[in-house]
Amino acid sequence: MEEILNELKKISAELAEVKNQLVEVKKQLAESENARHFDKWIPRKNLMEFFDYGDTQIAAMLKKGGLVVSEVGIRKFIKKESVLELLEKNIK
Repeated sequence: MEEILNELKKISAELAEVKNQLVEVKKQLAESENARHFDKWIPRKNLMEFFDYGDTQIAAMLKKGGLVVSEVGIRKFIKKESVLELLEKNIK
């Protein structure tokens, strides 16, 4: 019986270590995500994912949607505040 308890303690310690490692990985992922994005600007790709839109739909939205867009090279960034305003404006 004591052997089983010792084995369970060993497994519990290993699980605790794995949990600590997972917490650290999650923390690092969150930090890397925050480093890639600005608080006030959303990459076009993220906006497409949020709305579940394809290229054509998002292009039409950017053209007529009243969104504030900044182009850097070929990349487009949308001001988060303008997306929120668009959502609020279209409440039914």
